[in-house]
Amino acid sequence: MHGIIFVGLKEFVVDTYDKSTWDRIREEAGVEGKRYTPVASYPDEELLALVETAVEISGIEEPRLLRSFGRYVVPTLVDMYGVYIEDSWTWLDLIENVEETIHQALRTGDSLEYEPPAIAATRIDDGVALVTYGSARELCDVAIGLVEGIGDYYDESLEVYERRCMHHGASQCEIVAVDSTTTRRRANRLIDRETDRNEASVGSKR
Repeated sequence: MHGIIFVGLKEFVVDTYDKSTWDRIREEAGVEGKRYTPVASYPDEELLALVETAVEISGIEEPRLLRSFGRYVVPTLVDMYGVYIEDSWTWLDLIENVEETIHQALRTGDSLEYEPPAIAATRIDDGVALVTYGSARELCDVAIGLVEGIGDYYDESLEVYERRCMHHGASQCEIVAVDSTTTRRRANRLIDRETDRNEASVGSKR
C-alpha cells in the first residue's frame, strides 16, 4: 500500500480524535513506533490492521469509517499530485482521469512496488460518472469516499452510491456519482443503456 494512504490515515485520526489515539491504534495494531512517509510503500496487512484497530477503538462500523477517511484524504492527494490535474477540470474530469494521472504518478514514483487498484471511469452524461473498482484489498468504501471528496473539492453536491459490490459477490464494484442536475433513477437508466450498447458492440465483433 502506498505510504500516502498511511500518512492520510494518521492525519485523519489525529484531526478527528488526537495524536494519543493514533499512538494507541499503532500500538494495538502491532506497529508501535512505525513511521510512515508518502514516498514509500508498506505491507497491505499493516493498513488492514490499523483500520481494524481503529474500528474497535472508535466503535464506528468499518464501511462508514473507510468512507469518511476516503472523503477526508482527497485534499492531501490533490496537494501532492496537483501537477497532474488541469486547472480547467471539473469533478467529472478528475474522476475520469484518475487512472491516467494520479495512479500513473503513483506507479512511476519512488514507490515502484506499489500497485494501485484497477479503476476505470466513464462519463455517462454531463452529470453522471460510473467508476469501476477492482482490488484484492476490497477497499471500495475508501473509493466511494474519494469520489465524495472530489465532489467536496469542486464544491459539488454529489450523490454517490454502489450498483454492484465485491463484498456481495460482484467481480468488481460499480460506483456511481450523480450531481444535482439529474437523479439516481435517470443515471441508472443511462448506465443500463450504455452497458447494453457496449455489449451489443462486443457481440457484433465476434
